Amino acid sequence: MKVSVIVPVFNTEDYVKDCIKSIQDQSHYDIEIIVVDDGSVDKSMVYVKELADEDPRIKIVELPEQSGVGYARNVGIEYASGTYLYFVDSDDVIHHHAIKTLIDHIDEDDVIISGSISTIRSLDEMDQFVQNEVPKIKVRKTSSIYTSRTVQKVLYSRTFVEDHNIRFLENTKMYSDYAFVYDVISLQPYTKYTRDSRYFRRKRNDLIQNPNIEETSYYEKCLNYFEMYLTLEPRYRENDAMKYRLDVDLMNFYRKTFLNYMREQDDFDQVFRRLSEVFNLLSHRVYKKQNPLVKREIKAIQELNQYRFVKLIRSHHLLSDLKRSISKRTNLKKFIYNRFFQRMSVKSDYIVFESFMGKGYSCNPKAIYEYMYKHHPDYRYIWVNNGNHLSIPGNPKQVKRYSLAYYYYMARSKYWVFNTRLPKHVKKRDEIVYLQTWHGTPLKRLGLDIEEVQMPGTDTGRYKKNFTQESSRWDYLISPNQYSSEIFTRAFDFDNQLMEYGYPRNDILYQANQSYIDQIKQKAGIPVDKKVVLYAPTWRDNQFIEKGKYSFELPLDLDHFREELSDEYVLVLRLHYLVANQLDLTGYQDFAYDLSAFDDIAELYLISDILVTDYSSVFFDYANLKRPILFYTYDLEDYKGKIRGLYFDIETEVPSPLLMTSEEVIDAIQNIEDINERYQAKYDEFYKRFCSWEDGKAAENVVKTVFGKEA
Repeated sequence: MKVSVIVPVFNTEDYVKDCIKSIQDQSHYDIEIIVVDDGSVDKSMVYVKELADEDPRIKIVELPEQSGVGYARNVGIEYASGTYLYFVDSDDVIHHHAIKTLIDHIDEDDVIISGSISTIRSLDEMDQFVQNEVPKIKVRKTSSIYTSRTVQKVLYSRTFVEDHNIRFLENTKMYSDYAFVYDVISLQPYTKYTRDSRYFRRKRNDLIQNPNIEETSYYEKCLNYFEMYLTLEPRYRENDAMKYRLDVDLMNFYRKTFLNYMREQDDFDQVFRRLSEVFNLLSHRVYKKQNPLVKREIKAIQELNQYRFVKLIRSHHLLSDLKRSISKRTNLKKFIYNRFFQRMSVKSDYIVFESFMGKGYSCNPKAIYEYMYKHHPDYRYIWVNNGNHLSIPGNPKQVKRYSLAYYYYMARSKYWVFNTRLPKHVKKRDEIVYLQTWHGTPLKRLGLDIEEVQMPGTDTGRYKKNFTQESSRWDYLISPNQYSSEIFTRAFDFDNQLMEYGYPRNDILYQANQSYIDQIKQKAGIPVDKKVVLYAPTWRDNQFIEKGKYSFELPLDLDHFREELSDEYVLVLRLHYLVANQLDLTGYQDFAYDLSAFDDIAELYLISDILVTDYSSVFFDYANLKRPILFYTYDLEDYKGKIRGLYFDIETEVPSPLLMTSEEVIDAIQNIEDINERYQAKYDEFYKRFCSWEDGKAAENVVKTVFGKEA
């Protein structure tokens, strides 16, 4: 039996080939693939036509202009010739046996049968789905298989659809499925269901340039939903069961979506008028099931009393927020922050500093603070820590991250100086100036430049959207070199003031003398008469165990290192904070020093004679000292291809040989003078490209620009 698979397409060039191929590869071969081009302007249809040239089962229908997914699907139904219909969105994919499993278990008297649906971030996740050898078939209420009110995953009899003229809405951009789904529910109360036919909904990797429908604003969602309701309500007004279902769905939308819209209130007059039209059609049966507060809101809406409604909504939000705050101490602090601290005046002389989420007193925020404290002590300085008191000159106010005091100062301080992103729930008021210093010249891809994010707790699309929402709050961003400026502007989608002064944290590399360097060695417990090899590798995105935890094994042979180098050198290890707690140097205390917790890596640069690193951006800063750098890239192929990706060709552009084994690192250290001579010209070129803006005055220049202060 032939199945007509209908695929509306609009600007999904990154996904449509995978979609069509997953349909072509179905184990049930007797299909026609009706691709409806809804006015695509990208390369989507170029790819589809390439596939159609090789497969006569693909039929292309081109619409003269974009008309919406509802219209496109209806056109697809008109062109269908199969016994059954199956709908696939052009950014999704289906399991190899998805259609066959449904065909094998739909009987002659059945008009629909449903499979299952799940969301995936990448195609690799499809392999995690395990189909039962003998599919399990259940009978369910049809309404229960349409929990999201979308048509995917279900096989429909074309005769059933045609006989009852079941179609999609064409007057809404969103929620066009509801008309089709409601008709099916009203006509077919029960249906067969199997989890063994799987439809995969893909999460998009770029919600900025290529958002999906779910990213539409609350304003658009409200107007489209209300239009859908006003179109369908007359159809079901005399059908008590369907009218009840329509109104219950309306109230769910009101709670989950409209109340969130009310926190924004974009073009509120128009939305409120449409809402009033809708709620004047609400059945008494559904109205009487609402709580007293919601009933009062409904009455105000029906009477078009906007002033009274807004007052009620504010009470509604207050009670909701208060209810959440009581359940958890963290929520209580956020409640106080949003309801009270955010309404207090901003203090023009308050400055909040934070480095690496409060983990230490370091990096660019430290350098800016020390310049300001020395030259402008009249400011009120606040430093964020992670619960451990930081040793900071000048004794500034210290607050624990996410404490009540943290929220107080974040709400009231005019200036924020941070080197990593802020959490989304911390709101930047219009009066606040946000100086984002960032924390390194980028070697690994950042932000929008990452093709696929492999980090726990997020996905590619969400990561990129959150990143750009955060960067849009930055008033100033510091760049250490032209290379970084070009990347930051693109990868962060940054269009505010870029300060091209070099990094304040590198000022010390131009200002420190030998006496200061000896003091750092003594503070770290390192013999002053020994040379220092600093090993500072990065962390790997693909080594996570769970959110916030990563695996790590030291790739150096410490026994061999000590045997060959200990007469002249000691080894200092500075690991990324995500893996530093897994390092055990028991038995090597006389040679290897774990200084991962050392606040300021710039001080470790100063005491080091040689840097050994890999894909960490530390070598950009270290190059300011014009001292030897060795690159220990034992997993280069894996890192380039499977992890975050690199911006430039590390095999040709770094001023040093690439070393693949621990023995090669030892040999390079023993012959460092030869390497220096061999790579001197390349090092000079590297320095000019990445360090030429540094002059020891970056902090001074930043303070002049942001705070308008001279020394």
